[in-house]
Amino acid sequence: MRFVIRHNVLVFVFTMTAFAQSVTFVATADRTTVGAGEQFEVSFSISASDVNGAKNFKPPTLTPFTVLSGPNQSTNMQFVNGQMSGSVSFTYYLYTRQTGRFTIAPATIEYKGTTLKSQSLQIEVTQSKPQAQGKEPDNAQNVADNLYIRAIADKQRVRQGEPVTVTYKLYTRLQVSGYDIAKAPVYQGFWAEEVEQPKQPVVTTETIDGKQFRVATIRKTSLFPTQSGNLTISPLEVRCAFQLASRKKTNDPFDSFFNDPFFSRTQNVEQDLKSNALSVVVDPLPGRPPVGFSGAVGRFSFTATVDKREVKTGDPITLKLAISGAGNVKLLTAPKPELPADFEAYDPKISEEVTRDGGVIRGKKTAEYLVIPRNAGDRTIEPIAFSYFDLDRNAYNTLRSPRFDFKVTPGKDMSGGAAIASKSNIQLLGEDIRFLKLSLGELHNLDESLFSSDLLLACVVLPPFVFFAAFAYRKRQEKLSGKVDQLRFAKAGREASRRLKVARKLLLQGNTESYHAEVSKAIFSYLEDKLHISKASLTMDEAARLLGQRGVAAETIESLRVCIERAEFARFAPASDTREARAEILDAATVVINNIERSLRNRA
Repeated sequence: MRFVIRHNVLVFVFTMTAFAQSVTFVATADRTTVGAGEQFEVSFSISASDVNGAKNFKPPTLTPFTVLSGPNQSTNMQFVNGQMSGSVSFTYYLYTRQTGRFTIAPATIEYKGTTLKSQSLQIEVTQSKPQAQGKEPDNAQNVADNLYIRAIADKQRVRQGEPVTVTYKLYTRLQVSGYDIAKAPVYQGFWAEEVEQPKQPVVTTETIDGKQFRVATIRKTSLFPTQSGNLTISPLEVRCAFQLASRKKTNDPFDSFFNDPFFSRTQNVEQDLKSNALSVVVDPLPGRPPVGFSGAVGRFSFTATVDKREVKTGDPITLKLAISGAGNVKLLTAPKPELPADFEAYDPKISEEVTRDGGVIRGKKTAEYLVIPRNAGDRTIEPIAFSYFDLDRNAYNTLRSPRFDFKVTPGKDMSGGAAIASKSNIQLLGEDIRFLKLSLGELHNLDESLFSSDLLLACVVLPPFVFFAAFAYRKRQEKLSGKVDQLRFAKAGREASRRLKVARKLLLQGNTESYHAEVSKAIFSYLEDKLHISKASLTMDEAARLLGQRGVAAETIESLRVCIERAEFARFAPASDTREARAEILDAATVVINNIERSLRNRA
């Protein structure tokens, strides 16, 4: 019995010894002393006769090191003396810019129900030594110093509306294989216009601190500040892929041969890069702007044309206003012409063309008005003024169109100089009685049956009805005649609702620019018509004052203010302009306009 027990103990000890000899789990580093910013390799490897039994690998916390790549798993199988064995390795590429002595704690892995633990590693990080000019960093040493992004602004101080060009450059001494924009900058307080770049970036060389870098421009943006103050541009975030040469030392006798640079294996490694933030001081425009100035800054020309000078009542006239030049073209607002009282005008058709050559934003904005004269006579459109701030002269400049004189003659549906009716303005006739017929013409005997016919009934009953209907309609139009403000007031809500419906269709179509324009028109045109205020005089403070005077609740006014701010922010900050944000703004605009309509209706 004693022999059996002893024999069993010996078998157990032999088995555990064999297990210990056949299964190992170790941590290795290609270097234990590295420079700050230098990349190095750490591997956790399990070796066993049957590596399929290994599972649930758990790495340690690798702080303060940054993981460039990993865990990268590799499996190796081999036959030695007729016995098969293998290994599985979990490899990390790490770096840190901190100096000091750091410990990498053990990793764990399960093997056939047993939890194995590797040993810890001691890594000393020292100040890195500068490399010789033109020498490629070995194994991506000094990653942070040899791969980064810079944001460069061509101006640090500008006027409000003056363009700032920001260029984002990638600097590298590594073999970059590609990059993706992870997060675009936030241009709060700016209108941003991307400058087109070639599909394949042009690579140049620059020498910085004695080291030669390959440099590529990956993004360029023209920014137009819409407000004054100290404005900040957030960093551009990029995920960059580059190649590393792997020269891990092993016990393989052929290692020294295949670790020759010619045979070095490469591995794609991804690194998240972030550019520097930028600060731009924006000064307000000097002096008092001229009347009608809407924020145009740059160098512009202005023309106004009409397609005809002699026209009949009821015939359309096309008035075309065109602004062209270099500057904040998309932010331009075409001047609103002062038309004769009896000229009916429709909302202008706005079109724009923008080019982005060489970092300079140029373009043309056109507004086409369709106007219809309703009364005969001589009419005049006074000169139309367009003002902008000239950056070259550092002063405001006002351009004026010529005066347009029109000779309006009666149309086909008019006689004796009387006006025709329109949808917006019904004018009284110039005479009480017209079209008197002086001759009696041929007389006929009336059939007695006429007096009992339906025709007689119609002749007797219908005239009074038509008279009273016409009388009521005429009185209604008399109240509205010449009171365009009242008409605009009455139609403001319906017109805003129509524009918001159009904006919703544009949102579904993905037409972002037109969507923003339509929402802006819906809000501001509604306030102009409802408050009897010109576009040039329309400010949020003035709108709030007038709404408060008309009994609109302070909560509703604040909701209007928030809605306008969100709409403008989304328009000029592309990073925040998501589909969900646009839908929320549209819903908010609908609610606030309905609330204002309800408040004003209750006060009427």
